[in-house]
Amino acid sequence: MSGISENGLNLILFVLLTSGLSIVYSTRVQNALNWWTLQTVAVSILILAQGVYNHELEVIIVGVLLLIGKAGIIPILLRRVLKESKTEWVGEIYLKRAFSLVVAGALTMMAYEVTKPFMALPQPGFRNGLAVAIALIFFGLLLMMIRKVAIVQVLGILLIDNGIFLAGFFLTQGMPLLVEMGSMFDILVGIVIIVILSKQMLENYDSLNVNHMRSLKG
Repeated sequence: MSGISENGLNLILFVLLTSGLSIVYSTRVQNALNWWTLQTVAVSILILAQGVYNHELEVIIVGVLLLIGKAGIIPILLRRVLKESKTEWVGEIYLKRAFSLVVAGALTMMAYEVTKPFMALPQPGFRNGLAVAIALIFFGLLLMMIRKVAIVQVLGILLIDNGIFLAGFFLTQGMPLLVEMGSMFDILVGIVIIVILSKQMLENYDSLNVNHMRSLKG
């Protein structure tokens, strides 16, 4: 991938994959949120580095927006809900964290298998980056299925969003500014709605267990 050294790219991809696995393995919501924030900072650094090296103003703006909007505003909103709810545990269902990590490892291998058609390309960073992006999407889907705390399921959605964004970035070697701004706006609006819904759950049930959401239907 042009613009950033192979060692630098591999380090960022390692952080992305490790943070994704750590989110799945976390038992405390705060830890999972911290790992996601680190992951989003790493995504922002990747985008900023690409923009600076290639002198692409649009890509630099996207990186700054990611850093401020996703790595800044979203964690603040979610931490406020966590503080009000006093929620600590992720709410394990179906899979305990040890087996969840095993499944996540298997999904990582599946991601590399899915991206095998791209192995003929001459850019190893491109191939690895796309595989990591697909793995993050898988991790997000897994998280939404095996955890019952609303904030953790939100993190699953955000993991999927990071994966989709990275996949688009590696496939297109940069993403149009308007596309990412529209995507980020949708995510921010969705997070605000979820925060409001979470507060309503707290007022009515003093819990963020998603099983209570069925009772909120009007």
